[in-house]
Amino acid sequence: MNSLQSFWQATTDFGQHITEVRFDALFIAVGFTLANLILRASAWRLILQAGYPERVRWRSIVGAYLAGAGVNSILPARGGDVMKIYLAHRAMPKAAYTTITSSLLAETLVDVFIGPMLLVAAYLTGRIPHLPALGHLAAFEWSFFAANVRWFMLVMAVLLILLGVFFTYVERHVVAFWSRVRLGLIILTTPRRYFRTVVPLQLAGWCCRIGAMYWFLLAFHVPAGVVDAALALSAQSASTLLPFTPGGLGTQQALLGYMFRNAAATSTVLAFSVGMQVMVTLTTAVAGGIAIWITLRRLPWRARPPASAGADGVAPG
Repeated sequence: MNSLQSFWQATTDFGQHITEVRFDALFIAVGFTLANLILRASAWRLILQAGYPERVRWRSIVGAYLAGAGVNSILPARGGDVMKIYLAHRAMPKAAYTTITSSLLAETLVDVFIGPMLLVAAYLTGRIPHLPALGHLAAFEWSFFAANVRWFMLVMAVLLILLGVFFTYVERHVVAFWSRVRLGLIILTTPRRYFRTVVPLQLAGWCCRIGAMYWFLLAFHVPAGVVDAALALSAQSASTLLPFTPGGLGTQQALLGYMFRNAAATSTVLAFSVGMQVMVTLTTAVAGGIAIWITLRRLPWRARPPASAGADGVAPG
């Protein structure tokens, strides 16, 4: 059974349990989801502002971040990051695309530490199945690589070599490349500023993610505590490591089903896993769509004649 089949089965269970959902808890979870996105966007603005001399508008960067997150919820392989960079560049026309792109690395630095910590904690406590049992989950991305560890290591080695060759080429042929990259990461050169301004927002975002998971569990009647909700975030982290499906579709359902297999009936856990996925995707996509509409509706799509042009569109000689 592959990821799409797993998701379809979970969707069927979700449809059968839709009348049992606690919508008050569901709306609270959605509120935490939106709060997390806004907090992360605010942290990204501070990172960009550190390397940009002119004022960076909060609403412009929040709009760019929401738009990118909305696209990421629909398209696989982090396609929404391109939208983030494009819209952020419209708000910061003098900033290089390279600078904006590198700022995303600084924006995910806290995730680089917290995500693996949650994965390790979930793995050590048995919330995530150990190898080779991981290969039997109904999620193609993990099943294939868990069953073919040598191929996985080979692919990773090839990717790292290609990445090294690429950066070596860029370094030799683009003089200003590293200086532009440095501007996107310049806030890291002032650790006190970074830990005082950016990190609290990102940690608050993680708290909102835990809150959202907790209320999603309550909404679908899966008994769990705050610690369970925190460890359940490891399923989201794991599903994005191999982004072959939108939002880690399928992989996340399989991992959550395993985590809460003893907490509630299988059908209830499946309904929770797909219900949460649907609501997060819908919330993020709608917020992103609104952000894209507000941001792009003023673009000069139609060419306009000069103000001094006559009625026939030809300027007087």
